[in-house]
Amino acid sequence: MRSSRLFIIAVVLFFAAPLQAAEFTMMLSHAGPASDINDDYVGATAIKSYIEEKSQGKVEVEIYPGNQLGNYQEVMEQVQADAVQAVHTSIAGITPFMPELAVLDLQYVIPGDEVVYKLMEGDFFDQMGEAVKSKLSNVVLAGVSDGGRWRSFYTTDKQIKSAADMKGMKIRTINSPLQQEFVNKLGGSATPVSWGELYTALATGVVDGTKNATPDIISNKFNESIKFGTLDRHTFLFGFYWVSEAWLKTLPEDTRQVVLDGFVHGSAVQTKFNKNQEDIANKTFVDGGGVIYEPNAEERESFLFARDAMMDWYKGKYGDKWLNVLITAVDKAKMEAGVK
Repeated sequence: MRSSRLFIIAVVLFFAAPLQAAEFTMMLSHAGPASDINDDYVGATAIKSYIEEKSQGKVEVEIYPGNQLGNYQEVMEQVQADAVQAVHTSIAGITPFMPELAVLDLQYVIPGDEVVYKLMEGDFFDQMGEAVKSKLSNVVLAGVSDGGRWRSFYTTDKQIKSAADMKGMKIRTINSPLQQEFVNKLGGSATPVSWGELYTALATGVVDGTKNATPDIISNKFNESIKFGTLDRHTFLFGFYWVSEAWLKTLPEDTRQVVLDGFVHGSAVQTKFNKNQEDIANKTFVDGGGVIYEPNAEERESFLFARDAMMDWYKGKYGDKWLNVLITAVDKAKMEAGVK
């Protein structure tokens, strides 16, 4: 009897113990909350599962959501210093170091999802990754994802249908000259507000609206104040996974490839999730009493003057090198996607 109990205990201890203790740890930072309806977290957990499984436990991935380790600029600096191994950012993580890459935020340049996906498959982001590495020598671009769908206008008390409706409206932007200039050119009043303060700013009337996507509105409960969405889709939000090259070089070659493959996998999961989540969020917004509006051709045309105006503004500030690179890449993507 005693030997049987000992055998059972031994079996339990064997299966309870990890197959292999982790030899390497990867800290992965992202901005979104730890929620299964947040795309940052979904992408990060997909990366964690893939790397830990495929490395057979050699690499442990620790996820730090909600900007716990710092804002985009701070965590990029930490990756550069090899203090943090990986981070997910929008283009706002790069523009403090290379402001000319704000070209990706130029409005009404990319016409739709088909072009976005072809652009993600092309060499534009390879060129961007090389340019960033020339400034931050330890930072490697490991994955490109849909980082949160199309930016459109969402407002609390007034429906925007055409550019004329923007006049005087206080629209929240990030602290980006390009985004502020865009809102102002449309007749609005650009109002920089940090992400953590936006819920209160909407509720108290500090701003009349914001430039986001419907999943952002729902997952952050902004729909408690926002009642109108206008899908002008002026900018697509790409997401980027950046990794410390110094840390990658500490890994055996096969494990290093598993890690890099993990970021490609997580990027694909995040991209698919965001596409599905947008449809769900739109329905949730409308079911909750919100109004989603698609501008007609004439109304949409009223916004498009800002495209050329913003290109001129960008060239005056940063030159035309990266604008030409982007336009060339978009034209190629449009041709491949069969979009005029």
